[in-house]
Amino acid sequence: MDAYLSEETYQSLAALILISSRSSSDGFLIGHKRGHRFFVEKIFPSTPGFFPSLKKYHELDQFFNGKLLGFFSFNPDEKKIKKILAPFACGKLFLEINLSRQKKMTIKSYVIDYENEFFLLPVGLTSQE
Repeated sequence: MDAYLSEETYQSLAALILISSRSSSDGFLIGHKRGHRFFVEKIFPSTPGFFPSLKKYHELDQFFNGKLLGFFSFNPDEKKIKKILAPFACGKLFLEINLSRQKKMTIKSYVIDYENEFFLLPVGLTSQE
């Protein structure tokens, strides 16, 4: 299983770094899954912590015609990660994005999985950066 980031996705993530001095943005990954590959076509920035309620998450998923593939977070803390380690997110993609002092992005990709408890399973990542 792996994930592919489109050029638009990568460019949008880089743009968030340019406009945000805090570099702690959160958001959603939008795209589709084919076989064992997630195709992230674009992102949608969200409120801190992804969403205010599970109801709002489902409304947003409906708004995007069921194309919410997962989540991204810049420099996520344990509280943010814990919020998505839940049944509604099982099988979704999570991108953990960290920045160096030079504002260079490092992206780690995971699938939210379950085996006696929810956890992040590392998966490969490909992009057109």
